[in-house]
Amino acid sequence: MAQSSAAEEAISRDSSPYPSAFAAWYSVAVLMLMYIFSFIDRTTISLLVEPMKRDLHISDTQIGMLQGLAFALLYTFLGLPIARLSDRHSRRAIIAGGVFIWSIMATLCGLARSAVQLFIARVGVGVGEAALSPAAYSIITDSFPRSKLGGAFGVYNVGITIGAGTALLVGGIVVGAVSTAGASYTLPLFGQVHAWQMVFIVTGAPGILLPLLLLTFSEPKRRGLLRTSSNNAPAAAGKPPLREVLDYAWLNRKFYGLHFVAMALLAMAGYSTAAWLPTALVRAYGVGAGQAGKVIGISTILMNSSGMLLAGVLCDRLTRRGWKDAPIVVAAISACGIAVLSSFPPFMPTVPLVWVALFVAGITFNAYNGVGPMAVNQVTPNQYRAQISAVYLFVVNALGLGVGPTLVPFVNEHLFHDPVKIRYSMVMVVFCSAAVAFILLLRVRPIYRQKQIEAASWQ
Repeated sequence: MAQSSAAEEAISRDSSPYPSAFAAWYSVAVLMLMYIFSFIDRTTISLLVEPMKRDLHISDTQIGMLQGLAFALLYTFLGLPIARLSDRHSRRAIIAGGVFIWSIMATLCGLARSAVQLFIARVGVGVGEAALSPAAYSIITDSFPRSKLGGAFGVYNVGITIGAGTALLVGGIVVGAVSTAGASYTLPLFGQVHAWQMVFIVTGAPGILLPLLLLTFSEPKRRGLLRTSSNNAPAAAGKPPLREVLDYAWLNRKFYGLHFVAMALLAMAGYSTAAWLPTALVRAYGVGAGQAGKVIGISTILMNSSGMLLAGVLCDRLTRRGWKDAPIVVAAISACGIAVLSSFPPFMPTVPLVWVALFVAGITFNAYNGVGPMAVNQVTPNQYRAQISAVYLFVVNALGLGVGPTLVPFVNEHLFHDPVKIRYSMVMVVFCSAAVAFILLLRVRPIYRQKQIEAASWQ
C-alpha cells in the first residue's frame, strides 16, 4: 500500500514545493559529513585509554569522566539556547559557528598538558557540537515529505557510525606509536607532544574548514507551523517565546518523557560500548589496541551503518503501508537487538568468534539513531522543532553520554574489583538499559499514534 496518512497530506499542503531531490539530498550529505567529523572528535578518545592513563596518571573512572561527563557537561545545557536561535534565525549560520568551535577545541585536546586541561578542551568540543543536530533535524524535516524522512534521517545519522568507526581506524593506525612509552612528536610553536595527543590534532584540525560547505546550499522553507485557531496564522510568527515552547513540551510530556528516556537508555548502551569495548577486548583477550581499533572501526562503518540505513528504509516502507507508529516500531526492534545481540561479543571463547559476534550485533546496534529524532520532529510544530530537539538531545546525552561511560568503570570498581572484568560491567549496563528502553517504547506506541492524528491539523 502506498497510501499517505492524513497527517502527511495536511502537513504537505503548502504553496511552496519541497526542494529538488538533488538539493535535498545534497544538504543531507553536507550535514552528514559534519556529523561524521563530530563523532570522530568525540570518539577518538576511546582507543587512547591506556596511554592516557600512563601519561596523565589517572584512573578508569577519571577516563570515563573525560569520555562522557566532560563532553556532555555543556553539550546538554547549551543545547536549548542554541536551538532557540536555530528556530528564530539562520540554521546554517548556527551550524557553521558550532563546527568551527568544536574543531578548534578538538585540536586543543592534543595540546593539553594535564587531565584538567584535557577536561576543559573536551567541554569545549561539547559546546560546539551542541549546535549541529537540532538545526540539522529541522533542515532535514523541512526538505522531505514524510514518506521519505526515514531514509533522510538514516543517511544523516550514518555520520554517527562512520565517524565513530573512522576514529577507531585512525586510532588503530597510529596505536603502535601510541602504545610505546616515551613516543612523541615535536610541533612548531607548541613543542613536544605524546603520540596519543597527535591523534587528537590529526582528527580535529581538518574540521576547521568544514563550515565553508554550508555556503553551497540554501535553507528550505519552514514547514509544519502550528496555526492559531482564530485566523489560521502561524503561531507567534515562527518565533514563539520560550515559555510557550516549555508549555507545549509540558502539555505533551507523556510522549516526550517516555520517548526521550527510552532513547537516552539506548544511547547509554551505545556510549558505554563505544567507550569501553576496545579496552575490554584488550584486557580480556590480549589483542592489540591497534587490532581492536581497526576491526571495531570496520565493523562500525560497515555493519552499524548498514543497519541504520536499513532501519530508515524499513521505516519508510512501513509508513507507506499505513503504519503511523513506524519510527517507534523500528526503534523497539533496535532495542531488542541491542539487548540480545550485544551481550555476546565480549564473551566469545576465541578472538575470531568475537569479531563475528561483533559484526552481527552491529546490524541493530545503531538502528534507533535515525528514527528516534525523526519521530520527535514528525509530531512537533516547526517553530518548536529545534528547541524540542535540543531538549531531546539534552536528555539523551545527559543520561546516555554523561552517565554511561562513567557508570561502566564505576560498577566494575565497586562490584567486580578487577580491571579485566570491565566487560562484565559493560554488558550489565548495555543489557539493562536496552531492555528497559524496549518496554518504554511499547508504552509509547499508542501515544505516538495519537500525536500523529493531532499533527494532521497543522498546515
